[in-house]
Amino acid sequence: MLPNFLHIGAAKCASSWLWRVCVEHPDIYVPDPPDNVNFFTVHHHRGLAWYEKTYFNACAGQRAVGEFSNSYMVFEPALDRIARHLPDVRLTVTLRHPVDRAYLQWAHIHLKNKPFGLDPSKGIELPLEKVVHHHGHSWFRLWIEPSLYAHLLERVYRRFSRDRVLVTFHEDLCEDPRGFLRSYFRFLGVDEGFESTLIGREVNPDAAQADPVRAMDPALRAELIEVCRDDVLKLSDMTGRDLSHWLR
Repeated sequence: MLPNFLHIGAAKCASSWLWRVCVEHPDIYVPDPPDNVNFFTVHHHRGLAWYEKTYFNACAGQRAVGEFSNSYMVFEPALDRIARHLPDVRLTVTLRHPVDRAYLQWAHIHLKNKPFGLDPSKGIELPLEKVVHHHGHSWFRLWIEPSLYAHLLERVYRRFSRDRVLVTFHEDLCEDPRGFLRSYFRFLGVDEGFESTLIGREVNPDAAQADPVRAMDPALRAELIEVCRDDVLKLSDMTGRDLSHWLR
């Protein structure tokens, strides 16, 4: 069986936690592991039969069958492939403050020296300030472009009707995880009364302890907020959500 839902992003917005919740839910099947399958980005050439056999062979008739791959929202060919192969799929997205998200993605690679084996002690450094350097476009695309949510959602909506896309916000998950999950489960058409054992628990303690506001240089943070300003205003219009606090 091929998936009927995909969680497509964004990275550093509690997707690992949400994936683990889905693993628990008796009406949902997601591969375990991994929490980032990335078939439509890096393994599409292996074919749908390989995809189905590798990741969904153990599906036992659950109502919602899906996978989590944060790369799909930022990689336009993946969206084309999903639209072609899974035209009726439902998509879910979780967003957070764009500069916080960018910092956490940078820190995941740079401060934790993974996944590329980077070692600042050996002079291999990728400072976040590179994103606003005039020769830093590659780092801008790596860390900032995934935070330009309105731009990315416009590409999603060109391929999928809005009623098939659930846009959620990380701050709602933090403030009311049960309410967040009820809405998420309702969208997937599964038992929304399911009580996850992960309520109030962290599955990624390092990310939970990170504080981008305190850790970032204030001047750089202010500049990156301005970089994202127009996109945040557009996202607010698209979603009907007041996001003015993201611009302070």
